Amino acid sequence: MLPNVVESADNRGLYTLYFTEMFDEKSFIAAVEESFRKYKERGARSTAKLKPIHKYFANVMQSIWGYLFDVHYGTKSEEFTVEGKYYPKQIDITITQHSKPVFCLGIKFVTSNYKQNANNYFENMMGETANIQACGGLPYAHMIILRHETPYYEKNETEKPKEIEIINDKDIQKYLNLIFDSRQAHRPEYIGVQVINLDETTCKVSLTNVEKSFSESVAKLLKEKLALSNFFKEVKQYKDYYLSKHNG
Repeated sequence: MLPNVVESADNRGLYTLYFTEMFDEKSFIAAVEESFRKYKERGARSTAKLKPIHKYFANVMQSIWGYLFDVHYGTKSEEFTVEGKYYPKQIDITITQHSKPVFCLGIKFVTSNYKQNANNYFENMMGETANIQACGGLPYAHMIILRHETPYYEKNETEKPKEIEIINDKDIQKYLNLIFDSRQAHRPEYIGVQVINLDETTCKVSLTNVEKSFSESVAKLLKEKLALSNFFKEVKQYKDYYLSKHNG
């Protein structure tokens, strides 16, 4: 059984696993550290850096949704392909029931050159989301992990950054504007943003003290609305709604 999980039977005798601690900080940090080590070992082009993070989120999703559902993640051959409104899309993590997708999660871990690519990341996220959610009835959530101090490397440079970019209110605001926008196909059902400190040499990770790094209003939303704990809570609430509608 997964850590921090209890097993509970409903009145039909069906067992569901529930996460007793929605955000296990130590497990999350360990997954990000392992991902960054793989990034350092294998380079930016390798997809290996995402495997530990994907595994962490897949485990949490499995514990939230329970074993009446399947969680798909891993290599490209193991990821679930959703047909989409305009094109088929392999999703980082897909929850299915009876081989039908019921919930999708995309994960972005930015290790360098964030500001240079910030608009592209944002536009790609909205495009992916619209492609999935325009079909109707299939939520797509996104989890974004950002380094508070992000190295910027010039082209073909991988060792010595030209400068260190600081993630600030402006970088977070676009995600707030989106999640508080009216519900549309391009707006993810849920968004989580976790800002971290990451030591380039030791690969040690800690959660950024947002009160010291952002304005009061943005820090409050990072600690509440965009926090991992709230992200998992909202996913569980959606799962409860889904069960009430489909398996009642």
